[in-house]
Amino acid sequence: MRIAVVLAAALAAAHPSAAPSDGAPGADVATSCAQADAPLCVFRDGPLTVAPDGAPLPGHPHPYHRVLTPLRFTDAAGRDWSVPRRALTDGASIPPLLVPLVGEPRAPEFVAAAALHDAACGAGNEALPQFHARDWEATHVMFHDALLAAGVGRARARVMFAAVYLAGPRWDDPARSLDGVPSERLVQEMEWCLRFIAIADPDRDALIAWMRAREGALIDGTATAPDFAALGTSDAG
Repeated sequence: MRIAVVLAAALAAAHPSAAPSDGAPGADVATSCAQADAPLCVFRDGPLTVAPDGAPLPGHPHPYHRVLTPLRFTDAAGRDWSVPRRALTDGASIPPLLVPLVGEPRAPEFVAAAALHDAACGAGNEALPQFHARDWEATHVMFHDALLAAGVGRARARVMFAAVYLAGPRWDDPARSLDGVPSERLVQEMEWCLRFIAIADPDRDALIAWMRAREGALIDGTATAPDFAALGTSDAG
């Protein structure tokens, strides 16, 4: 019960800001936004508020809350995203399969990104005009950008993004679908991805390139451990 109460308080108090709270995400967002004229990586119409009482959805571990005030976000590519009133969010977005590796995915600094992501591809929001309005990859990239803009640290944003990219939904893209990949292989790939992030400290696009390069082998079942020694460490076990 205490966890539910704390979550409701965190969701209700979520207040995304255009200014990150530490240096690492600020530098990353500035690099991504430097090539455009319009303000990027900013939230509008906040703060996001949700109903304190949540309700479960079948097959989902966390209660879902109704959004009470809308939120808009412009990502690093200049695309506008929004979550309207009455959209549903569980404040997480991380696939349950990977939560043990990623850690608790619900905290005030995650809620704005999670709500935007849920509006675009989350359970219970299928009737929204935002739902699947853009392709899955752009939607997951937006989640990453919104995490940084909300003040989430660079490494944490990378980890959460990798989890969504690997085990989140991939619609209208059967050639790249991971639906047929066994859970244990997805978990193993996420473990390797976490080590890659820790060793290489990749930027967002480098992380995407690394995951894409391994995708075919993951799908056909031939994925092997990366050569971590080549990344500057002898810990290749």
